[in-house]
Amino acid sequence: MGDFKGRHALIFAAAPETEYGYIRAFLAAHPDALIACADGGLRHARALGLRPDFMIADCDSSPEIEGAETIRLKPEKDDTDTQGCLREVIRRGCTVATLVCATGGRIDHELANLSLLEEAHDLGAELTILDRQNCIVLHPGGCMKFKMSENFPYFSIVPLDAALHGVTIENAKYPLHDATVTRAGMVTISNEAAANAAVTVEIRDGCALVVFSRDFAPAL
Repeated sequence: MGDFKGRHALIFAAAPETEYGYIRAFLAAHPDALIACADGGLRHARALGLRPDFMIADCDSSPEIEGAETIRLKPEKDDTDTQGCLREVIRRGCTVATLVCATGGRIDHELANLSLLEEAHDLGAELTILDRQNCIVLHPGGCMKFKMSENFPYFSIVPLDAALHGVTIENAKYPLHDATVTRAGMVTISNEAAANAAVTVEIRDGCALVVFSRDFAPAL
């Protein structure tokens, strides 16, 4: 069992995926990333020529990988394999992680993976969910400032609570000031930065997803 303190963890989930350009770009920027696979996520790592540092798998699936630690779980369990993988990388010292191959496919699995953004925060870590069209992070409340990437020109604020209170958005095409944003009738979808400025999103009370997105991502 390795000590991965200070390393950025890349976690592979098992959702359908065939376009790996965004993962190759991530690996180019993070060559020392810890590679962890949640069961069927192994096929995505293999497609990229990667050997995981460890993998979590049900007892009745996924072969042993030479040189990689395999943590076996019972098929009948409360936690998902991806949840177990996230907890394990945090337990081993990673405080920053990126989850890929986690969207698309079964909607229940996708929603469960999105919920891991909150769990990671509660465990003292920072999780990002990345796919070829979206980059998703948690806004736990308070003030967040970010510079928009050319790869993801749009951002949306999606409430996790029934209502967000005291929402202020500055340096954006569609600003807000001390507003209440609810899940029913959201007014914080598909915003853009104003004049290449750093965007500020303040939430006085409530928790939300920040979704950075693009309309189309060409195959790489």
